[in-house]
Amino acid sequence: MATRLVNTIKYGNNNPVAQKGTGAPRLGEPTLTAADWVEAALQLMAEKGVRAFTIDALARRLGVTKGSFYWHFKNRAALVDAALRRWEAQATRDTMSSLDAIPDVRRRLELMLAAASRPPRARSLYAALAEAADDPAVGSALTRVASARVDYLVTCYRELGVPEPLARSLAVLVYAAYRGLVQLAHEAPATLPSNWESYAELVRNAFLPAPPRRG
Repeated sequence: MATRLVNTIKYGNNNPVAQKGTGAPRLGEPTLTAADWVEAALQLMAEKGVRAFTIDALARRLGVTKGSFYWHFKNRAALVDAALRRWEAQATRDTMSSLDAIPDVRRRLELMLAAASRPPRARSLYAALAEAADDPAVGSALTRVASARVDYLVTCYRELGVPEPLARSLAVLVYAAYRGLVQLAHEAPATLPSNWESYAELVRNAFLPAPPRRG
């Protein structure tokens, strides 16, 4: 369970592209829903980048004509907007709800630090979105997600008794470390740590406050 949650924190719920729809059957075959198109769009963006992804390529991937797409979305921009809203919900609300289910705030922080210090994927949805940060819709989504994640880290540090200014500085450093690894995996993978266990321990020791002394 912990490993699955760490992956969710780090990458979001990047589901495999749906080869069959999840909608009501038509002529004996399930149809594609708007959610199916959104999940497929997120996967293709992660693989090819935001700018390279087209409705034609997505339809080919799903093995359908574009007619199904226009049944659900007006145009590419509408699909991108829906995909960004889905990613934002996965990266913030869904992940934080899972973390909130863990009563021990120290354990929550341990899981987030573990996610921030694992080997990043060479291609990921986060990296693909970061490449397109100059797009107003993408940039706004990235800003909201970063702000929400940093604020959540601040809350965790505050619950552990860390004073506000230090809590925010630690939160920014943790998120910057995570963001930097994602960027390096894309731009200069040879610079990444060779010993991830040692790197994870360094991150944990640097950013996890010592437990209070008993007695």
